[in-house]
Amino acid sequence: MPNGKRIMVAVVAAAALGLTGCGGQWPESEMESELESKFDADYPEDAPHEVDCPGDLDVEEGETISCDFTDARGAGSFAIEVVAVDGSDFEYEATVDDYQETADGSD
Repeated sequence: MPNGKRIMVAVVAAAALGLTGCGGQWPESEMESELESKFDADYPEDAPHEVDCPGDLDVEEGETISCDFTDARGAGSFAIEVVAVDGSDFEYEATVDDYQETADGSD
């Protein structure tokens, strides 16, 4: 992921995540898998991406969680914020907080 990249993704997650109206959660394992796939698709030159989040995310507007990631060029952290909820669909943004390039992609 190139240095200076601030907004990484803004996508809509679908009802397949098993959300019910309001008060649902995005399970940690599904969130990590979704983000890894999204980053691999958006930044193939930096694949593979590995994401590590500390737990589930409550799907309510304004909820946030910080996750760590590694890719082929380095490692960093990013914040995910739920920006809109519409029934069982929701939109989130992920913003890079920190990113350090390394020769081998490790930290």
